[in-house]
Amino acid sequence: MRFYPRINRIDSPAGAAALMKRAGVSPRGIELMTPKLDFVVLHLSQLRHPAATILKQEALAVGAEAAVHRGLVVREVDHTDVILGGTLTQLRLLIQKLGDQQFGLSKLAAEISTVLERRNQSPTWRIRGQRLELDRPQIMGIINLTDDSFSGDGLASNVEQAVSQGKAMLAAGANILDLGAESSRPGAAPLTAEVELARLLPVVRRLATETDALISVDTYKPVVARGVLAAGARIINDITGLRGMDGSTGMAEVAAEHDAGVVIMHMRGEPGTMQSSPSYDNLGAEIHRFFTVQIEAATSAGLREENIVLDPGIGFGKTLTHNLALLNHLEWFTSLGRPILVGASRKSFINQLTNASVEDRLSGTIAAHTVALLRGAQIVRVHDVAEARQMNTVADAIRSTGI
Repeated sequence: MRFYPRINRIDSPAGAAALMKRAGVSPRGIELMTPKLDFVVLHLSQLRHPAATILKQEALAVGAEAAVHRGLVVREVDHTDVILGGTLTQLRLLIQKLGDQQFGLSKLAAEISTVLERRNQSPTWRIRGQRLELDRPQIMGIINLTDDSFSGDGLASNVEQAVSQGKAMLAAGANILDLGAESSRPGAAPLTAEVELARLLPVVRRLATETDALISVDTYKPVVARGVLAAGARIINDITGLRGMDGSTGMAEVAAEHDAGVVIMHMRGEPGTMQSSPSYDNLGAEIHRFFTVQIEAATSAGLREENIVLDPGIGFGKTLTHNLALLNHLEWFTSLGRPILVGASRKSFINQLTNASVEDRLSGTIAAHTVALLRGAQIVRVHDVAEARQMNTVADAIRSTGI
């Protein structure tokens, strides 16, 4: 007799429930056993010796695991990262046990609880009083009003062509149009706010009056953001993650005034220097920390957290290895409870892998964005909208299947 054992990947409670339903398990049995089949691994950063020691003991007591630095027991180190793994049931028991503990463990319990609550949520994006549901992938179409775009599609000040391109993208399935007038390619020279606005405002006004598009503007200058938001834009896509450059601070306050949607992107350095040997001690932890700090700064400035989307910044101060790791591990950031945007379209890492010229990177772009969607991204920023729409449809069908 053969029993044919096989591995099943469980990505969520719904996946565990579907697996048991196919096996004929009773509804009550599914309800009881789903948390026991849903295994979660958490990476905790820099716990002090007493906290890590207690956490490990309590984790083992409920049947979970807590891996710590090998030198912790003999006090060779005072701090350690912890890899905490357990079923949903075990982690919930652990949260209860940590609730009254000292050394910051009660706060840790609350943070873990929040992460677990957010894990399978489909966040919405608040944009000027409206909510964009993100239970289906969204496409952000790129309109370059630059004269030195890395992708070779810069339109500079050609208003008619830009408006025509925007309308074509909407017809092809774009949900959002992202306009940028200043190139952010490595080594690009900055523009003055006056030149940037001169390129952007005529196109923003035309698209805002002639279409119902969600218009995003790629800028890090508050004065530019204020101008385009007044002209009809509804989203600010900031490559500096609201930090600004050359003293241009105050973006969060401007966005808050207009209740605008905001994309906080991570970039190491500035466009002129970002690809000069970028390095990280811990890629995921450092970018996660950056997002956490910038979200807190934005909300302190009056912006609602629900107005924020996060972009890990593919190609912005990242090596090939960094880019690939980010695309494969977007779960590092989903615990922050905000939607994830990925922009890998025609990026140079595709050339590093395939030796493809800019105009021949569509297949690589689709591959990267498909992985991103399956890893938890809700929005992809693309040059080729029709192809992205087909990719989105197929990837979403695979991700959403109940089998």
